[in-house]
Amino acid sequence: MALIGPDASLRSQLRAALDGEESIEEIIELASLAELRGESPGPGVALVDATELDDARVVATLARIELLWPATQLIVVVRDADPALVRSVLDAGGLSLLLAGADAGQTRSTVLAAMEGRGLLDVSVVRPVIDVHALLLSESRRRDRGVIESLVAAVEAKDSITSRHLRHVSRLAIGLAEQVDPHLARSDDFLDGCLLHDVGKIGVPETILMKPAALTAQEWDVMRRHPRIGARVVRPLRLSPTVLDMILYHHERWDGTGYPEGLGGEEIPLVARIFSICDALEAMTAARPYRAALPTSVAFERVRLEAGRQFDPAIVDVLARAVRARAIDLGDHLDDAAAPRSDRGGLVGFPR
Repeated sequence: MALIGPDASLRSQLRAALDGEESIEEIIELASLAELRGESPGPGVALVDATELDDARVVATLARIELLWPATQLIVVVRDADPALVRSVLDAGGLSLLLAGADAGQTRSTVLAAMEGRGLLDVSVVRPVIDVHALLLSESRRRDRGVIESLVAAVEAKDSITSRHLRHVSRLAIGLAEQVDPHLARSDDFLDGCLLHDVGKIGVPETILMKPAALTAQEWDVMRRHPRIGARVVRPLRLSPTVLDMILYHHERWDGTGYPEGLGGEEIPLVARIFSICDALEAMTAARPYRAALPTSVAFERVRLEAGRQFDPAIVDVLARAVRARAIDLGDHLDDAAAPRSDRGGLVGFPR
């Protein structure tokens, strides 16, 4: 069993509840999430002290633990039954919720249930907020701007380049969507998808995101999980299919060799096909720790070369015609930069 970030009172609560419990062979304590290591098979149960974390940090923490220890049962310790946090735990699946300061009997039953592989949400904890939770599932809570902004800020905090990327790629994607489907371009959902497309990277270590050299095969396996992590992070918000499609599928390829699901052609949702072109263009024109930037003209030509392979050829054609007609001025969206340089092989600059 692993305790992540426990304070003294939580240690006392667990000692009182689990004293003499023979089924627990060892209890390890990790002061913070940074001490997590992807050791196999990982502990049977991980108890996460979330009493000082906001909702976005809780969701990100759970995503990170699930990535490193996929078979571990999770218990989230909270100070009170906050509706938004309860909603997150209810939607995460297979989790247990435990109140800080719960009596020994309740603490013991929660831990033992998790050890047996059964998620346990104590009814006495959840009942006071069930009605609130139901309201949160209604239309009125579909657009929780504060949480969306918090998630965007969390992604930006992982990578100092991301803030620029989000601004530029959003402008370019809206411009291209205007040429394909003007109604889509004007929707809040499309903008939210642009801003949240890489939210799953909050579950990817900075050592991988900012690595100045080529990723190993194992590191790529971790990187390729970020769309699914992102979808799980935003699931409690009940965002529209447009947003979820952009988060999940912006790394799919027209030829079916992308990730996470290997979709191809028109199996890939239209919003993801539009956005992936803009994501690649912006990524190529911005310097990254692992390579220099490309001039806009060179990046645009590389996108054209990938039509029918990485990108929907019809949408690439729409972009090319819009650029020729000056309906889209790439210079208004992307910064020209230094000449290309890379030691990574292949096409320079497509996003990780």
